[in-house]
Order: sequence, then structure tokens, then C-alpha cells
Amino acid sequence: MQGTPLPHRLVAVWFADVAGYSARAAEDESGALQLIEILQALSRETVGRYDGRIVKFIGDAVLAEFSSTALAVQAAAALSRAYLEQSVASGEAHSLTVGVHVGDVAVSSEGDLYGDAVNAAARIQEAAAPGQVVVSQDVWRQLRGRREFNFEALGDRSLKGVGPTGLYVARVDDSAFRPPQSIPRGNESDEETKKGIRSLGVLPFADLSAERDQEYFGDGIAEEILNALAKVGALHVAARTSCFAFRGTSIDAREIGRRLDVEALLEGSIRKAGNRVRISVQLIDARNGYQLWSERFDREIEDIFAIQDEIARSVIDALGLSLTQREERRFLKVSTKNVEAYEFYLRARKLFQQWTRQSIELAREMFERAIELDPHFAAAWAGLATAHVYLFSWGGRDPDLQKAHDASTRALELDPELADAHVAAGQSFSMEQRYVEAAAEFEKAIELDPTLFDAYYYYARSCFKAGDLNKALELFEKAQSLRPEDYQSAALIAAALRQLGRIDEAHRADQLAIEAINKHLELNADEARAFNLGAIILARLGEIERAKQWNERAMSLAPDDDAILYNASCVFAVLGEEDRALAGLQRAIDAGLAGGDWVSHDPDWEQLRDHPRFQALVQRLRHP
Repeated sequence: MQGTPLPHRLVAVWFADVAGYSARAAEDESGALQLIEILQALSRETVGRYDGRIVKFIGDAVLAEFSSTALAVQAAAALSRAYLEQSVASGEAHSLTVGVHVGDVAVSSEGDLYGDAVNAAARIQEAAAPGQVVVSQDVWRQLRGRREFNFEALGDRSLKGVGPTGLYVARVDDSAFRPPQSIPRGNESDEETKKGIRSLGVLPFADLSAERDQEYFGDGIAEEILNALAKVGALHVAARTSCFAFRGTSIDAREIGRRLDVEALLEGSIRKAGNRVRISVQLIDARNGYQLWSERFDREIEDIFAIQDEIARSVIDALGLSLTQREERRFLKVSTKNVEAYEFYLRARKLFQQWTRQSIELAREMFERAIELDPHFAAAWAGLATAHVYLFSWGGRDPDLQKAHDASTRALELDPELADAHVAAGQSFSMEQRYVEAAAEFEKAIELDPTLFDAYYYYARSCFKAGDLNKALELFEKAQSLRPEDYQSAALIAAALRQLGRIDEAHRADQLAIEAINKHLELNADEARAFNLGAIILARLGEIERAKQWNERAMSLAPDDDAILYNASCVFAVLGEEDRALAGLQRAIDAGLAGGDWVSHDPDWEQLRDHPRFQALVQRLRHP
């Protein structure tokens, strides 16, 4: 079966490349990497200012597209001039070579461009001398009559894969460097624009370290800043899972903003070498691609905590916001000064995001290494407690539950106001069906940090297990209000409504949940849990074939995961496939499923609630 043809459009495209980069990299790697940082920052600002789109960065080169040929050449000239000026900061001035062409391109779903026009622009760029903007004969024909452009003929050149074509060096009068009036520039008119921004996405920081082995560090710094900004009540911050799905893509900032439903983006890069760290960040208006603020930090690694704080506060200032006294108290609290311990902590956080039993085991080890280096690191103790909670939920091992209690207790001894530690304690109490004690811990976490999604979400799950469905519903709704894009809370709102007998409301909630799941899968195409929960909802909505397809997809992605196997059995239960449902539940229990109290309140089992085999399996879950 042939795939759907890619859409085509006519655009102006250019390639820009740093002249002499390879020689510079051979003698001065640090300076060469700084040249890339300057290129990327200037390209984003300039291309957005001229109403273009960055397609992708390729090493020391950049590909951009424009709907206007004139704007493409103006942007290329502006970038070339600015780059010559700013590259001096690397220790040595460098020029760009730029090739511009206009033609038909194919556009992938990720925003990448393909076709002869792209190849032609790359070949034209190779023909340019340092500092030159060279255009094709097609570009020249469109602009030759305009007074702001001057052209010098280079004659016909035979370009590989393109053939003979006439080339011209393009020059633009200074007056043409004014950007389109519809796009704000500098500090001249965008103060009100900045103050109107109330939603933000924080993208993963690119790893520019020589060995490319610091992704965990860049992710950790970006996540810490994201979590800090999420504590600002006046600002909606998109969830980490959604933001980090754009790692390594060539999608334009405006498109990312549209998909995340945010008005601004914070992006950056990090380079760590020895005891030095360089972090470059910029705040971009996602509505037009224009840069609002940028900064570079070149410091000792011990300053990493101060850098994070400075970046987060600079974003708040740039958006015209301020912290309340309560927000200030919980803003970017750091519970260690040991950078090595902090690095192990960040490694553990990175591993946690993979959500497999093996990755959680490794995360546990990393948290333990952090604690060995700093026994007073409260956040690492809280992380260790959470790791043991998840390991217990997968395997039901009592030692994990006791270790979760011990670790969360130690975290709270070190920092009684650490909300994450209260959440971990609440989860471990909930696992033991000590729901009153669990509720007290979750309530304390919410009191300390009313913006903490996990506190509401896991408190809601605990209430659902305990049979307090009205409270669970209230908390799931609160969790979703904090993180509107979260599909899990949306799905569980529908489950709670169904169990409460509010069928019409549950049906509407199912429809909203499937919308959230579809949106999530656009960014995370291989997430088993999203397919899993979506399959249950599709089965309820009567989309039988699609439900079966999604169920198979989930099980193919995570064939041994007990939670995936459990939800797959729920799909069969909703579809009325009794034997497959009970066999699937059996298989999930064999794989380590715990929590018979959840299963006994799950509305998906309504038709099998009185089945002897189902009752026996629930008893086995309650008394493993």
C-alpha cells in the first residue's frame, strides 16, 4: 500500500554555512562550537523577523524557507552582515556563505523540506565565497527590477545534481534591512506583547558537549526551570512530556507553539567541559517566531544552581510577571550544593522518564549514588522513595514498600516542606491501603505546593482505590486543570463518572479524553500507555476495530508491562470478550500487577464483577 503523497508548495529557500568552520574546529573546538551557537541564535531571530521559518540546523549550516523571495534575500543579507559582526565573540571573525533559490518543495509532517529546490540551494551555497549571498537565475529574474537589490553576475556554473545555471551575487541596500511591519522588533514596541504572554513551553536543551554525552544534564536543567516556572500561578507551562517530544526536530517555533498551545517557547543549548559549563538560552514568541530575550552563561559548574535561578527569573521578568511571596518560598529550592550528587540526581530523573522496570531500577541506583555523595540531599531521598513505590507497584515486594517509607521519612526529616516527599509518602501509604494516612500526606503536599500536578493526580488515584469516587473525581478534575494536555487524568475523569453512574457525562468525558490522547500521540507516537487507555475509551465509544488496533499496538510496544497487560484486559472486558479479559488479567498479575482495590472499583469490569474467576483474581491481588 503506497503512502500518502507529501504536500508541495512553492517557496524561496536558502542554505547558510559558516565559512572556515572545519579548520577552526580542528584548532579551537570551543571557539568553533561558539560559532554554531551564534549562528543558531542569529538565524532564529533573523528568519522570524523576516517572516520565514527555520527548517533545520545541520552542523554549522542552516536551512530556511520563506513565502517571499524578496524577504528571503533580505533575511540572508541581514544574517550575513550580523554574523560577521557577532562571530568576533568567538575569538575570531567568520563569514557565512549563503545560497538562495526558489522552487517547488515537498513538506514532511515534521516540517522538513525535500526536492530539487533544496538541493539547488545547497549547491549554490557551495559556490559562494565567504561573505557572499549568491542567488539562482530564478531568484534574479523575480528581483532584478527592484531598486533595493543589486546583482553581480557570476556567469553560468555547472552544479552537481542541478546542471548549468546562472548565478548572481546579491547585495541589499541598508534601507532594506527593515523587517516587515507586522512583526514586532527589539524593544521598540513589544513590551505589551511580552506582557500579554501567559503560556510557555520549555524545550529540551541541546547537548553541544564534545562527546555528546550530556543530554541528561541538559534535560535536567531544562526540567528544573520548567518546574520552577510551573509554580507561577499566572503562567501556564506545558508538560515536560509534550515539550520534550520535540527533541531534535526541525519543526518551526510557530508550529511547535501551535501544537503545544502556548504563546512562547524557551529553548537553549548546553556545553559542559571539565568544571566549566556554557548555557545559551532564548525566549521566543511562538506566535511569530521573534526572539524576546536571550542570554549566554559561561560559568564554573558550581554556579549551575544560580544559573537556573537566573534563567527562570529572567523569563518571568521578560513576560512582565512577578512572584507572590508564597511562590517565592517554593521557587527553585535546591537541597544540595554538591554538584556531583546533583548530576547523579539528574541522571536518575532522566531514567525515570523511560517508565520501564529496568530504567526505574537504574534510577534507584543513581538516587542512591547521589545520597552517598550528600546524605542530606532531601530531593534525592524523595526520588529514591518514589522509585521504591513504583518498584513495589510492579512487583509487590514488601521490602520496596518499607524502603519507600524509610526514604520519604528521611526526606521529610531533612526538609519538612518538600512537597514531593509528601507525595511519595502518600503513595506508599496508599499501596498499603492506609488511605487516611495517605490523604494526610497528599493534603500536606497540596498545602505546600498548590501547583504540583502529582499531588492531585496520585491523591485522586488513592481516593478511587478507596472507593471515594466523588473525591477522586474532584481531584482528577483539579489535576487536569493544572495540566490540561494530560490524557491520563482526562481518561480517569471518565472512569470515575462512569462508576458514579453519571453515564451521559462519562460519555462526553470519554470523547474529550480521546481528543487529548490523539493530540498526545501526535507528539509521542510510540507511547504504549496512550494507546492502551485510548483503546479502552474507543471500546466504550463503540469504535471496535480501532480499539482492537490500538490495543494490539500497545501490547506490541510493551508486551511484558503489567499495567499495559491489565489495561489490555480491560479492553477485552468492555468488548465483552470474557475469556480473553480474564486470561489477560491473569497474565497481568503474573507479570507483577498489584492493587486489587483498584480493580474492584474499575468500571471496565462491571459485566464480570460477579464472575467467580474474576473474584478469585481480585482476592489474589489483595493477598498475594
